[in-house]
Amino acid sequence: MAINIGFKRLTIQPFKKGKFPLEKDGEAIVIEGKADNGGMVSAELSGIAKEAKTVSASNTGYYISRKGVGEPKVEFEVLDLPVTAETKILGRTQSEKGVQYTGESTEAPYCAILMESNNASGDSAFVGMFYGVFSLDALSLKTEEVGADFEPENEKLTFTAAANPTTGDYQGMYMAKYAGKDTEAIKEIKDNVLLASVVASSQDPGHTGEQR
Repeated sequence: MAINIGFKRLTIQPFKKGKFPLEKDGEAIVIEGKADNGGMVSAELSGIAKEAKTVSASNTGYYISRKGVGEPKVEFEVLDLPVTAETKILGRTQSEKGVQYTGESTEAPYCAILMESNNASGDSAFVGMFYGVFSLDALSLKTEEVGADFEPENEKLTFTAAANPTTGDYQGMYMAKYAGKDTEAIKEIKDNVLLASVVASSQDPGHTGEQR
């Protein structure tokens, strides 16, 4: 079934810069609603299908160009994203005192992502993107309304996807998707998207949860 219910978890695996085959830069960052570690509100995928274009010949629509993808991206809304995770995925720097800095040399690392929901049968539903970067373009501050209950605002992150640069069967792929309860299939999508079976070469200080 193609119905997705809820948004349980987002797993983010940063990669080391300029390393091919890809190398994990520390352990995965997991955002799953645990106290003080942020929670996922929504995700909207777009650009995963190429806009069809009709090519004419002999006064008729002869061929429809449709191969490939458009400009895949995911728009996320996140509540209470930890600063350490934000610093890591946006390529910002953080001092020993916890001050975060952004400047002309700031460059977000490439990451893989795996979103987890449930389908209408109650089985796990996964959507993964092999390779891309996060961006956070805006920051807003808003007055407290007198007498009103405080309601925290969601942060809006954009993940812009690129083709998987690794060699092998999944080179050039953008997205992987699976819904069901087959443990081998679940392991396959985690291994191929997040490199889950590969041991990270260093501990990531931005790690905010356990790999599932």
